[in-house]
Amino acid sequence: MVSSRARVAVGVAVLLVSSVAQLLQFAVTPMRLSDGDAGAQVEVVVGHEKAMRLAVWLDVPILLLIPAILYVGYAAGAGTSRLAASGVVAAFTSVLGAGYLFGTDVLVHLAAQASDRAGAVELLSAYESNGVVVVVLALSVLGGLVGFVLLGAALMRAGTVPVWAGAAVAASPVLEIIGYETGIVPVGVAGYALRAAGFAACAAALVRLGRAAAAGQQKVAA
Repeated sequence: MVSSRARVAVGVAVLLVSSVAQLLQFAVTPMRLSDGDAGAQVEVVVGHEKAMRLAVWLDVPILLLIPAILYVGYAAGAGTSRLAASGVVAAFTSVLGAGYLFGTDVLVHLAAQASDRAGAVELLSAYESNGVVVVVLALSVLGGLVGFVLLGAALMRAGTVPVWAGAAVAASPVLEIIGYETGIVPVGVAGYALRAAGFAACAAALVRLGRAAAAGQQKVAA
């Protein structure tokens, strides 16, 4: 059986690593949704292959957002709070199709280096317009927006983290979407920085809750 201390350590790790990876990935990637169609996206990446390669690798630790959401839900009281439980469901659903979305980053990176760039762009365009990818993207944006707003509100209600931390989690998806759609990098960076700060507060809450649970078990044993 995994000890409570180990579960807390895992929770702290996934909360911090996933949120910092998201912040760094957005800061370094040369590609934005506001860049336009597939051809425009590839042209933006040409000459910035190293930055795009780093962005692709940073997609990997972002996958830790899947378990991180569960830990945020725990800090928000998802076991007893419908608000927190609803936030977990929406946010968790939004990241389940991450593989499809990260596939776009890989394809753009490869297309920028392809000898047959026209053919590569055609493939990328077909991928981005595929019905499955379009639906996954829509669910990701909508689910992330609704989920993190609900989780932020639940955190503020639960009182396990400072009010500012819950507000930061709630505000993060709004700024992220604006940053992606407009290409205004500082706005998107601010959104991910707020999420990282909120997740760090949740990590601290996990440590406190873990210590409290351990102390309670010791009293019962005594």
